Amino acid sequence: MTTATGEKLLLELLDGFLGSKLLMTAYKLDLFTAAREPKAREALRSALDLPERSFKIVVDACVALGLLHEDERGLATPAALAPFLVRAPDRPFQTTTYLLEYYDEVYRALADMDALVRSDGAASPFKLRDYFKDDVDAVDPQVAAEYSRYMDATIARIVEVVLATYPFGQHRRLLDLCGNTGSFCAAIVAATPGLHGAFLDVPACVDIGRRQLAGRPELAGRVEAIAGDVFRTPLPPDYDVITMCRSAMDWGDDKIAGVYRRVHAALPAGGRFLVIERMLPERVLPEALPMYLRGVYFLAKSESTRYRSPREHLDLLQAAGFTATEELEPPRAPYEFFQSMRILVASK
Repeated sequence: MTTATGEKLLLELLDGFLGSKLLMTAYKLDLFTAAREPKAREALRSALDLPERSFKIVVDACVALGLLHEDERGLATPAALAPFLVRAPDRPFQTTTYLLEYYDEVYRALADMDALVRSDGAASPFKLRDYFKDDVDAVDPQVAAEYSRYMDATIARIVEVVLATYPFGQHRRLLDLCGNTGSFCAAIVAATPGLHGAFLDVPACVDIGRRQLAGRPELAGRVEAIAGDVFRTPLPPDYDVITMCRSAMDWGDDKIAGVYRRVHAALPAGGRFLVIERMLPERVLPEALPMYLRGVYFLAKSESTRYRSPREHLDLLQAAGFTATEELEPPRAPYEFFQSMRILVASK
């Protein structure tokens, strides 16, 4: 968080936009891959076939920002940044690399941000909004696949932290709502002997999940895929723990309150409901700035997505009928970009 005030603060904020646009543009031009080994300026410009003036403007700014290093050997992508910025078909999934491409789309959707604010997000052209259609059967499989790629690739470390925070071994049957392709459910079941699970999500995501489960014979008979609508599909009985991970934020209070009531009705006596989510502090704090800024992106994502504080979730849970609730703070954050995760445990 900057400590600047007055005009300096405003200029830093304005320059921040230019810096992030520069990063995304240089990545799209494949500047960092071309500079994976030191290369003289003219050789690099020739390899990218860029005009001399615009090349110099971009490269000078990248060097000043530390995105490129320059010495007597030429320009090169710094070793610390290469895993994220250098393209290669065999490189493992990197969240930061994914976000470079994803936020390029976000920036376009935020271009007329005053219209987004006035319409509460209704004016957004963001393509992934298709995932939040009221008719779950109409969700485009390609959109579902793109959304699921990020969710699947980032779930492993989140599961590690969840398992370090909450003991699933006390349960027999787990139902994960808004479970995407089942990656969270499958990981919890695989790590918990004797636990059986099921996940529910829109058909386009569940179809992907079924194909993935077919390649995991060790989970045969232990994980069930349920295609449906979390707001309407009857929740199966006899699950003594129900979870929602990274999904309660996607819906307004009226809708999520209805889900919480349905969960309460479906759980047996003594059953638990876990809400696993990034949550805001109870009052605005500068150290939570990344979450507030991500909330700005939510204006483009949907007409309902927002982070809540633990108190807001607990009020909704209590209104749904849960009388015993507990807030668990994990021992660590799963990712640098995924701070402030909390697990709320509501008992019936």
